[in-house]
Amino acid sequence: MALLSLQHIKKTFEQGTINENPVLRGLDLDIEQGDFISVIGGNGAGKSTLMNSIAGVLDIDEGDILLEGRSIRKDSVDVRSKDISRVFQDPRMGTATNLSIEENMAIAYRRGKKRSFFKKSITDEERQIFREALVGLGLGLEDRMKTDANFLSGGQRQALTLAMATLVRPKILLLDEHTAALDPKTSDMVMNLTRKLVEEQELTTLMITHNMEHAIEYGNRLVMLYHGKIVVDVRGEEKKNLTVAQLMDLFHKNSGEALNDDALVLG
Repeated sequence: MALLSLQHIKKTFEQGTINENPVLRGLDLDIEQGDFISVIGGNGAGKSTLMNSIAGVLDIDEGDILLEGRSIRKDSVDVRSKDISRVFQDPRMGTATNLSIEENMAIAYRRGKKRSFFKKSITDEERQIFREALVGLGLGLEDRMKTDANFLSGGQRQALTLAMATLVRPKILLLDEHTAALDPKTSDMVMNLTRKLVEEQELTTLMITHNMEHAIEYGNRLVMLYHGKIVVDVRGEEKKNLTVAQLMDLFHKNSGEALNDDALVLG
């Protein structure tokens, strides 16, 4: 049984109007325990809608989403957040600017628990857990735990968000173009941290990226969306041995269209 199963997912925006836009058109995807899947596709392919549907931000029109065999289609974002963590493209979305590093981590650590963060101070035991997680990032943030997130760079905030997203091991980690807003050097740093955390915790991960080299380099599986359906799904050695040119050719063969640099990024 797949860990997460998307079954004939359909989502149409502005349904019944002249602006009707079918984005997901019967998408099927089984995600196995331990998969690290790169998701690519041109603008409008349905990548963000797919991720929002999994996270519960959007209600799907048809189909079902099963987590460990149980339908989560009607579960709220809050309910799903107990099992599904997400890192966004904008580093500012993953942290509360006016809270310190340790306060942000406390919120993440207590996600899904009944007791409110604001009703309970941070314990020494929790502070030690946070420190150990920060040490693993290798950025010295463990010595700045009282610092407000507002004073961190974009790369530091994204690294912190990654640590927060994995502080309590999620069943699914969603990475929503989480390096797109960073410069190339910082992007590489965050991607290396991503690989480290995913491998250490054996996380099942879905990563949207516009960077074809990252899509090939990271993870064990690559899927490509086109008009709301998966047209390419490669894994293992086949994926590992792909070149960017071969990937573009695969897309062309399966969609009848050619990719260009505006749709996906080379490097």
